[in-house]
Amino acid sequence: MSGGLKFLLYLVSFFIPIVGIILGIIWMNDQELDKKAVGKNCLIVAIVSIVLSCVCWFALSAMSVLPAFSGY
Repeated sequence: MSGGLKFLLYLVSFFIPIVGIILGIIWMNDQELDKKAVGKNCLIVAIVSIVLSCVCWFALSAMSVLPAFSGY
């Protein structure tokens, strides 16, 4: 598997996490070590993307409520 294809799969896994999760689950069960490693990395990238989006969502929600408590 070429480096460009790996990068593309990681990028897709970051922006569309469900694709990364599906690729990760399927390719982690493959016999090829290269595909197994890419599948594991896609799964990790997808999970990090989901966690990062949740953290950003909670932070933005807290920031939007903050002016209500500032006493203006």
